[in-house]
Amino acid sequence: MKLLAALQKEARKLTKVKADVERQLNAIGAAVKAFGSTLAAESANGRKKTKRHMSASAKARIAKAQRARWAKARAAKKTA
Repeated sequence: MKLLAALQKEARKLTKVKADVERQLNAIGAAVKAFGSTLAAESANGRKKTKRHMSASAKARIAKAQRARWAKARAAKKTA
């Protein structure tokens, strides 16, 4: 009988913990929902993220470096 009583006591504790966790989860959900609506309101005000643009010289440097990597890989492939 002591074992059954102990198990029932633990079951009650777990039920209380479950209720607390569900309450916390609901609070977090409400906070996320509220935060999401403020983000939506900001974007509705016309605030947009600006797209980053790369200069032509930067693109040329990247292309040159990539061509050098390809040439190095082709050269290594021929010797192997």
